[in-house]
Amino acid sequence: MGAYQHASGSFAWRADASIARIDVNSDLKAAYEEVRSGKGVVIIRGLPVDGTLEAFCAAVWEAGRHFGAALSQNAQGELIGHVIDATADDPTPRMYRSNLELRPHNDITAMIALACWQKARSGGASVLVSGVTVHDEMRRRAPELLVPLYRGYHYHRLGEEGPNEEPTTPYRVPVFSAVKDQLSCRYQRAGIAAGHRSRGVPLTDEDIAAFNLFDEIAKAPENRLAFYLERGEMMVVNNYTVMHARSQFENHPEPERQRRLVRLWLDAPGFRDVPREFNLFESNGVPPQSGRRASYDFRKLYADDPVASGGVPSIDA
Repeated sequence: MGAYQHASGSFAWRADASIARIDVNSDLKAAYEEVRSGKGVVIIRGLPVDGTLEAFCAAVWEAGRHFGAALSQNAQGELIGHVIDATADDPTPRMYRSNLELRPHNDITAMIALACWQKARSGGASVLVSGVTVHDEMRRRAPELLVPLYRGYHYHRLGEEGPNEEPTTPYRVPVFSAVKDQLSCRYQRAGIAAGHRSRGVPLTDEDIAAFNLFDEIAKAPENRLAFYLERGEMMVVNNYTVMHARSQFENHPEPERQRRLVRLWLDAPGFRDVPREFNLFESNGVPPQSGRRASYDFRKLYADDPVASGGVPSIDA
């Protein structure tokens, strides 16, 4: 399982942890260091919400530049993503483009920034979980179940693979990895279940037990922070140490008041040493692929394979 000997520290925190809140006009170098080597998350306040959405996106972009360069978030090459409920227009949307609950997971980026333009009518709480805390609790309760997580799994590429790439990762992506005694995490249970289902490589009882314990610890109230981003607030998260999630939400009836978060995926040289296998593609993020788009139907996966996928997510926030 590597040489990781961590027992406690900055990245291992529970529900009583405090998040640094920093004004957008202050020196954001300290905010970057808090994300890189502190608790792994900051909230930036004071982004403009009295003007247009375009002006807000520009302010989010400018704040994001203090943390790193923007990565492509999908095969269309989008650098600025919009987290909305698009189910009325898109029959197979990415899960973040629905109003469904999202269980704790990591995206395929170094950092993720989420800025609030509009809140939901109800629900839509942001949930954060320390991957280090989950690891250390698993080591305390069932260390043998960390073995398959360090070995890793095949991920589905959701239809965004390039012309010379397989639909799934031919290599295994570790859930936990220790490089230079730094523990990092990459976990997305449904992506793993989809990958192994597509490759015809069944997940074992040990794998399922490891996922179930991981999820049990991650969703425990004492291990997660749940809060609402207010308008004009942006959280920046170390995606290698902190998992994020969301509770289900209900929108306002007026289209202009529907919940909308603006999303950046960011990376910076020297941010963190992680295994090459953490990338699901040739580079971090999702490289642009002309004519391609994410097409995988996760709702069908949850219905067809509830054991491997964990079933429909449920997070009480």
